[in-house]
Amino acid sequence: MAPKIKILYGLEAAGGGSLKHLVYLATRLNKDMFDITVILSNSRQECISSEIAKMESEGTTVLFLPMQRNISPINDMRLIIKLIFLIKKGRYDIVHAHSSKAGGIFRIAAWICRFPLVYYTPHCFYFQGKKGIQKKCYVLIERILGKLTTAIIVSESEKKQLIDNRVAPISKIVNINNAIDFNEYQQEKEFEKIKKHLKIPANTFIVGAIGRLVPQKDWETYIYAANLVLKNYPQTKFLIVGEGELFNELNKLIFKLNLENSIILTGQVKEIYKIYAVIDVFVNTSLWEGLPYVFLEAMKYRRPIIATNTGNDKIVIHEETGFITPAKDYRFIASKIVSFIENKQLSIKMGEKGMEWLTLKYSFELFIRKHEQLYQEPHYPEII
Repeated sequence: MAPKIKILYGLEAAGGGSLKHLVYLATRLNKDMFDITVILSNSRQECISSEIAKMESEGTTVLFLPMQRNISPINDMRLIIKLIFLIKKGRYDIVHAHSSKAGGIFRIAAWICRFPLVYYTPHCFYFQGKKGIQKKCYVLIERILGKLTTAIIVSESEKKQLIDNRVAPISKIVNINNAIDFNEYQQEKEFEKIKKHLKIPANTFIVGAIGRLVPQKDWETYIYAANLVLKNYPQTKFLIVGEGELFNELNKLIFKLNLENSIILTGQVKEIYKIYAVIDVFVNTSLWEGLPYVFLEAMKYRRPIIATNTGNDKIVIHEETGFITPAKDYRFIASKIVSFIENKQLSIKMGEKGMEWLTLKYSFELFIRKHEQLYQEPHYPEII
């Protein structure tokens, strides 16, 4: 029997789609072929205890290091030194870093160790949210780190960003789209019970948005779109599902616009299927994105999507599975929400089309198989 391939994964972000992505890999790759170790930041260890338990129950070794999202030369150097020690001690075959911070730290440590196989999944490039000189600096950093990387694994929208900004040559690009395992998502039938818990009357049209409460998601545009819709359709309810640094700021804006009875800040919801069960349309107002798992989840629950133009027009097919809208255009977004309020059949039709597209294009089995192929055939230049 051939020895197992030893993989070291690294991730600083302790939540959201990047953690879901990593947990999928750590728990679903063939255990007869791969020996997996995951290093996470110790800052939110308690918040992700269920994900840690899930990985450990599948035989994954989970370690913790004091990673910080912000750049800190002294702390980052200490972290690199610790990683060098761990990489040498673990005798791994592959280092695979996820997201910007771990992507930088792990690739530098692996390069210092003269490590031959180093992969990087950005989960949205950091420079996508920058402009001017800041963007040029972060693009330059990605180009330098790209030289230390065997391959960069990206979704279709990220691939375009990578090519347009000349981050790495085509030979280093591997396109593997995100996917979700349908089996882990429950079907909720007690819709009215959930609405009652949220203090929403039966037969109310509900708009939902899910994500971290951070500037990237441009929640202000969502709130202003809601404000416009509510002028003509005052019974509509809007959900903001998630937690983050902007919670108090968004609450203030909602009260300023007298929308506290119409927009509900739910905080983090673990049983997210309950949210998809009651919403009629999913809205994403982000300024930039990779390939969000929330899009895939909304499609799985047959919900049409209204999303800003962040390069995901191959998953949100305009006027088929939803609508693509300009960024920050709350009037346009509001008009598309109204189109669903006024035409329930449109919502059903687009939701069904989204589920069809999800099944065809974003297969979970293919997601896992492509990663296994990548790790077994590390010098294969492009996986189609």
